[in-house]
Amino acid sequence: MRRRLEQPKPKTVSHSVRSRMAIAKHPLHPMLVVYPVALLSLVLPADLLSLWLEQPFWAQSAYWMNAVGLAVGLLAGVVGTADMFLIRVVRRHVSAWNHFIVAVMVLAVAGMGVWLRAPDPVAAVWPWGVLQSGLLLVLVMVAGWLGGTLSFRHGIGVYGDADNPHEHEADTRPPAE
Repeated sequence: MRRRLEQPKPKTVSHSVRSRMAIAKHPLHPMLVVYPVALLSLVLPADLLSLWLEQPFWAQSAYWMNAVGLAVGLLAGVVGTADMFLIRVVRRHVSAWNHFIVAVMVLAVAGMGVWLRAPDPVAAVWPWGVLQSGLLLVLVMVAGWLGGTLSFRHGIGVYGDADNPHEHEADTRPPAE
């Protein structure tokens, strides 16, 4: 039996929308957002370790991860919001608005966690701390998924195409979704 050779598919050129909030063309929001994603995602495991091992270290770690994640998340949120409102085509994407709304919810729940844990991080773990950190983890995952969709599928807020002849048309074309 002869095997048919498949014809190579023609390359499609995907365009990207350069971030306006950048230093030397390096977008700031994707660089900043990894810290709150990592820190806020680890609050629930720290809470569960605190309950399992009965050591205050993990409850205090959960508090500090929540607090630092909130602080850096606020900075990343300001940069991301500036990018969203400075680039017209971004505001036309439903996933950009969904990402914005869920990210605000993440910051609100992280703020609630700091408020809840500040008086006594150890006493705050059960049951409200675990509920807060569980909800926080789900929201971080949704916000991250939506942010990844914007970057990887739509090319928004990335490094930008140097050779894209349609880069300046990006503000006038309707989005793919």
